[in-house]
Amino acid sequence: MVWPPGTLHGVEILSAPRLTVRTGALARNHDRLCAMTSANVGAAVKANAYGLGVDVVVPVLVAQGCENFFVASAAEGIELRRIAPDAAIHVFNGAMPGTIDELREHRLIPVLISLAQAEAWATEAPDRSLPCGLHFDTGMSRTGLTAAEADLLAGSPLLDRLDVRLVMSHLACADDPDSTHPEEQLERFRAIRERFPHGIASLSNSAGTHRGPEFHFDLVRPGISLYGGAFADADSNPMEPTVVLEAPILQFDRVEPGTTVGYGATFVATEPATHAVVPVGYADGFLRASSNTGHMWLAGHRCPIVGRVSMDLTVLDVSAVPEHEVRLGAPVEVFGDNERLDDVAAAAGTIGYELLTELGRRYERVATTD
Repeated sequence: MVWPPGTLHGVEILSAPRLTVRTGALARNHDRLCAMTSANVGAAVKANAYGLGVDVVVPVLVAQGCENFFVASAAEGIELRRIAPDAAIHVFNGAMPGTIDELREHRLIPVLISLAQAEAWATEAPDRSLPCGLHFDTGMSRTGLTAAEADLLAGSPLLDRLDVRLVMSHLACADDPDSTHPEEQLERFRAIRERFPHGIASLSNSAGTHRGPEFHFDLVRPGISLYGGAFADADSNPMEPTVVLEAPILQFDRVEPGTTVGYGATFVATEPATHAVVPVGYADGFLRASSNTGHMWLAGHRCPIVGRVSMDLTVLDVSAVPEHEVRLGAPVEVFGDNERLDDVAAAAGTIGYELLTELGRRYERVATTD
């Protein structure tokens, strides 16, 4: 009998860690967001679409009708332009020195974050031939035109020299349901919008989109929600997991009480157990902070991580798994349907954003339509 590829005697095996992007789930998450708002739904695809791959993610979103994309840098915008020739591509870092020619050549829209950038961009397009956006700081205190700069710009001839297609700000605490900071930013942004009624208005990231329609304006720009991560409370996340990360069992063995595991011998077995090793470590973006706190899943059983996560390897206690399921090449779910992305992040003391964007290049990457 000839068994299907990726199986041994009809049982699935892996030879290397595998990262699966479910494009169907991605499309459905986009549609869920569209159903939540009358605003247009754009997409934050910076950091290689949060680690999933712009070449995989963006064509799916374009097919769903997404027309506005947001990246961090001109270099990311140039890469994206090859994939989405007709999209509006907005660059959060704005018109940085040395990038203006590239922004113009690749039809990228810098979101200007200072008066200096606004002046530089206007100088490049005295006839208002180059579109741009304006980012106003309403309470993040990170990037964006300050209140003082907004006052100067509002009364300056410089504004008439800019073809402003987008006016935006960014929420700092939208993921905290108890915070009043988002409402304070909302009021500041409404005041900004009255003074700068140019183009379309955008305030909300994923968390802002879920916070309520008063935050939506003309365009929302979700990121983590598209990819299945939690925007606030992970227990009430309505989005589907878009990414599944699996790794094969590389080795397994019985250990006796007193056996130490990993660098620093931070774990000591207190009873007989079965341990299995999977070839995933912090070089692959699986955080060392998961040492002795995180879990993975094997054959429907939650298996604790024992010892320190090392550069290439992680050890699991698989004692609760039936013996016939513990075999070389057996697929272990690092995160996915059972161990949700945000549960893995919480065990490491971080957020799903960091896990996704740290996903390493050593994974076999697969896209499926489910």
